[in-house]
Amino acid sequence: MDESILPFLPLLERTHSGALQWPSHLEFALKSLIAGPSISEVTSPEALYDFINDLREQSQLSLLSPAAMIGFVTYFDDLITRADAKNFFEEVLPSIADLAFRMPVLMNDHFKQSMSVTPKIPLINLRLLKPQYSGLVYISQELVAALLACMFLCLYPRKGRAEARLPDINFDGLFESISIQMPQQEQKVHCILHYFTRVTHCIPKGMLSFERKVLPRGQESLMHCTIRQPNQSFWSESSSSFCPLKVIKDGNIEDHNSNALEVDFANCYLGGGVLRLGCVQQEEIRFLISPELIAGMLFMPAMQANESIEIRGAERYSCHTGYSSSFCFAGDYVDTKPRDALGRRRTCIVAIDALMMPGKRQYEDKLMLREVNKAFCGFLDQMEPLLLSISFCYTKEVHQKGSYTDGGCGISDDADRVLVKDEFSTLGIATGNWGCGAFGGDMELKSILQWIAASQAGRPFLTYFSFGVPEGGSLQQVADWIISEGWSVGELWNVLVDYGQRRVSGRLNEGLFKWILPNAAAIQDAQASDTPAEAHYNDLTVFSCIETAEVSHIEDSMAIDSI
Repeated sequence: MDESILPFLPLLERTHSGALQWPSHLEFALKSLIAGPSISEVTSPEALYDFINDLREQSQLSLLSPAAMIGFVTYFDDLITRADAKNFFEEVLPSIADLAFRMPVLMNDHFKQSMSVTPKIPLINLRLLKPQYSGLVYISQELVAALLACMFLCLYPRKGRAEARLPDINFDGLFESISIQMPQQEQKVHCILHYFTRVTHCIPKGMLSFERKVLPRGQESLMHCTIRQPNQSFWSESSSSFCPLKVIKDGNIEDHNSNALEVDFANCYLGGGVLRLGCVQQEEIRFLISPELIAGMLFMPAMQANESIEIRGAERYSCHTGYSSSFCFAGDYVDTKPRDALGRRRTCIVAIDALMMPGKRQYEDKLMLREVNKAFCGFLDQMEPLLLSISFCYTKEVHQKGSYTDGGCGISDDADRVLVKDEFSTLGIATGNWGCGAFGGDMELKSILQWIAASQAGRPFLTYFSFGVPEGGSLQQVADWIISEGWSVGELWNVLVDYGQRRVSGRLNEGLFKWILPNAAAIQDAQASDTPAEAHYNDLTVFSCIETAEVSHIEDSMAIDSI
């Protein structure tokens, strides 16, 4: 189901042609800002705050808060050098305004190119990707930069966004958070301004895709997915084998050197608190070093329990150190990843939101089902094969018009098509402590659920970044033993159900790994002596197929969080 993005943009639609344009007052203001401070008189943070408020007032939008002005003044007067502030107002800000000014032209070109192939490609237009409808937006990096420039200038209306379950996307929240003296917030602004410095100096010419992935419920249409949202029987009866799992003690997911789908430990609202008073957790850091990801917040409503969001092609611009309150911008990053045949950087990120603070209830059957289905939805390749099969006429047209010129991104013949399909069929998973930390999840349980989901989705491997937690070594032991014994996904799922029932009932307080590994040793001893394993570990039914009643489908993660 498509819904127009126009109500959420600051643009007007011409009556006869339908082309987009700036309202006259915004067009005039942007032209003056492009001309530089000698014309616009925006030479200070106070002047910038007043300029933005004047634009919003003329557009009949709410004004920025006084806290935003304090943030502007604090950042440009106290937190960066005078030379950097002078360069921003004289060089960077006019270039940001120029990017914003070009947004209508870029949007019109985008829709024209998309409409020229709509009989075959109904999926790539920039639009609101509503919940429970799988869909994809295919968009240029240049248009993304223009969208972000308008966010910096706070030009987007807020009306209707909350009702559509869309986050606020204007950048005033970034500066408001500086005013309350949280050091990591100024580092977030460093990352954003570094991105603008880079893209205004040299406009990137590649493409990105944003996909809403859905596991359909009940009798709904399967749409582009080949499977409905699994129930417990699906997992209990699965005969799928496990993919290899490797634990990496140190390093970050975004630094992996394998051909893998990176997991974004997401908030149900894409981007989390990246533009607000976020604590700079894993998702927010990923969006700051690759700000093009932020564009998805414009048109991606909050995820429900059977949904995920996959983004391909986002370029990385910044290095960083630290985490949370120690997060720090650490300079420029030059992304050397090649582009695929659709013009996208070979960076693939999937956003999946875990349950927040589930406590002891995370061991209940229905909550484990929710989490494994969420991961499965993210890891299952849904629309990518469809995009590859129907988008080549579009990308050929874009390439011929020179929309991107990076080496390796052109489309020559069917060999390119086969190459791309083979590439994506070999994508593994790069993940870590999803839903743990501030979200309160059990790392041992969550790691096993992700492994189950990745294996069932047919991924060739899972690389697990444990961030130094001691349970990482035990995860490797557990995974190695399970693979050596040839367990199926269904057998391990039944073990989790048994374990969860014991934890919920209070009969067991032991961690999952400690519970499995001694049992593994007992089974090996039993096999060696031909003695029933049950005698060695108190009737723990490791290999039994536990009968479970089919539970009702969970409406969404918000509903579970409120239980």
